[in-house]
Amino acid sequence: MRNSWDTSIKHLTRSGAIDYVLTAEQIASIPRSNISRWKNEADDKYSFCELNDIITQEIELIKRLNQSSNIKKINQGYFKLADTFHKVISKVKGLKSLIKGQKEIIIDVIEQVKDFIPINTALKVFNISRSTFENYKSILIHKCEVSYFNWCTKRFPNQLLPKEVKTIKTYMDDDNYKHWSKSSIYLKSLRDEKLQCCVSTFYKYCRLLGFKNRPRRKKSDSYTPVRTTRPNKLWCADVTIFKTADNVKHYIHFLIDHYSKMILGYRIEKSASAIAIKSLVQNACLQHKPDKLQFLTDGGSENVNSVVSNFINAIDIPIKHLIAQKDVVFSNSMIEAINKIIKHQFLFPKELANGNQLTKLIGETIPIYNTIRPQMSLGGNTPQETFNGLSIDISRYTHNFKEQKTIRIKLNGKNACNICI
Repeated sequence: MRNSWDTSIKHLTRSGAIDYVLTAEQIASIPRSNISRWKNEADDKYSFCELNDIITQEIELIKRLNQSSNIKKINQGYFKLADTFHKVISKVKGLKSLIKGQKEIIIDVIEQVKDFIPINTALKVFNISRSTFENYKSILIHKCEVSYFNWCTKRFPNQLLPKEVKTIKTYMDDDNYKHWSKSSIYLKSLRDEKLQCCVSTFYKYCRLLGFKNRPRRKKSDSYTPVRTTRPNKLWCADVTIFKTADNVKHYIHFLIDHYSKMILGYRIEKSASAIAIKSLVQNACLQHKPDKLQFLTDGGSENVNSVVSNFINAIDIPIKHLIAQKDVVFSNSMIEAINKIIKHQFLFPKELANGNQLTKLIGETIPIYNTIRPQMSLGGNTPQETFNGLSIDISRYTHNFKEQKTIRIKLNGKNACNICI
């Protein structure tokens, strides 16, 4: 049976590149007479033979690369380094945000090398998809002057309106909220009816505006907090230490309602005090009159003592004193978290010279925490609202989102600039 040979084999033979493409065994299988005839054939013997010019250029490059063992090794080395580097950094936290922040440089270099390195191949170095690349390119090339970030309103009709972005910036820059958590600032803007967008969008625009997230510690997989279903079922007490600029330690005693996170009372003393704990519980019972109560503390001497136990046993209200991680498996983490909020979001940002300034600031802080600063875990409520019986339901503050989205898309469509059109 007579063999038929691919035309490309004939061209490789004429161009002298057959040795670089086929193995010695494959070449040996071709009759010498065929090879001799192909070498002597005219280049224009076959239709569309001009395509062979392109192939010839590629073959010449292959020949030159293969003729230099150093060039070959260098190229292999660079590819190996690039692959290894990508593998090492692929799990670095924040890498995607870093790449996104440098999109102009990335697009510029890919555009420069695209004539000799395919775009899809180059994108693998940065681990971004072709669609992401095209989005980046569109944002940079088609800058729309009616958008706050110059994003094309035609391609991104759901982007926030400039006035909405300015609202986020105003709230984030407000000294009254400057040290609040982002979620509380977001909820405050919703409650004030100044903004209507989801929390992830709020976080995204905060990041774009340069407001960085504070580092957060991941909770342990074994973390099992206590759960409550109504106010006045479980109260928690704890003591936290705050040192003023005069190097004096102040012991702030807090009592909270676990369900609503409302601070029921506080006292500032020179040391951890059993009398202060007893006084906080006594005053809260007189004011809020719970019918039955669990009282959770840690095992500190200010909590476990005769002063506190005698009061609990003598009062008419049934109170069960629970010691965290002794009588119950869970910790007193709720009030510990509130301690951090009060100190980091309200006290530490101020330079408090002495105890008088601390007392004054605490007196101003507790009403803000209880009645003004909303919390995501409370569905957008403040602690006092939840304590007074307002149900935890975030939809109370988000029901206009769809309507606002429709308005946003409509206005962005009307605002399209000449480039967008």
